[in-house]
Amino acid sequence: MALSTLYLTVLLLSLGSGALTEVPPSGLCSAGVPGSPGHNGQPGKDGRDGKDGRDGAPGAKGDTGEPGMFKSVLPGPPGKMGPAGPPGLKGEKGEVGLPGNNNNNNNNNNNINNNATTTAASFRVFRKVGDKYYVTEGSQGTFDAALKFCRDAGGDLVLPKSEKENEVLVKIFSLLGANIGWLGITDRQTEGTFLDAHGSPLSFTKWEPGQPDNNGNREHCGMIFSNTGLWNDVPCDRNYHIVCEITN
Repeated sequence: MALSTLYLTVLLLSLGSGALTEVPPSGLCSAGVPGSPGHNGQPGKDGRDGKDGRDGAPGAKGDTGEPGMFKSVLPGPPGKMGPAGPPGLKGEKGEVGLPGNNNNNNNNNNNINNNATTTAASFRVFRKVGDKYYVTEGSQGTFDAALKFCRDAGGDLVLPKSEKENEVLVKIFSLLGANIGWLGITDRQTEGTFLDAHGSPLSFTKWEPGQPDNNGNREHCGMIFSNTGLWNDVPCDRNYHIVCEITN
């Protein structure tokens, strides 16, 4: 009796405190821990092939393939000759040819002319100007090297004595692809007074405006611009194209 009363008292206290725990109905189980996954089954059989689809758009052109193993080593037969083309344009007037022998001249004059002609013709480029030839091998060097080269060839470093000779010299330098070429003049003897290679005064000049100016107090040799034909004074140790003159 006393035990029943004690149990009833505990039950009432539990209901009053709200701490009564719900007891699951008898006969019901709580969820267990999930098991490990099973093994994959065997693959199924292939299905039937579907119907062929429509042709797609053509792809891009592929790269050129490697040459074949066998190449023809013999050229094919020449083709038939085509029709004649239209006549070409008339060519430019050629340079004046070398003078022929004049039977009216005396033997001494013939020997002089022949020697000058033979010497001029031995150069890669030569042009007749009046009674002399302008000749060149297209070489370059300092002023002193140019003097020696022309003297060894039996002539002098080129020096125009007229506007016509100056124009011919410009054409020769242009033919060589040279922007600048030497002239056979220097003022080494007297500053500001240019003389030819033999120490004689100049009979013709074509100085650029403001020249010669002896810039830096070291310009003592003459040169010519191929694009304008004008002259200038420059240091003698520069390397420019060399043209010589051979006199009959």
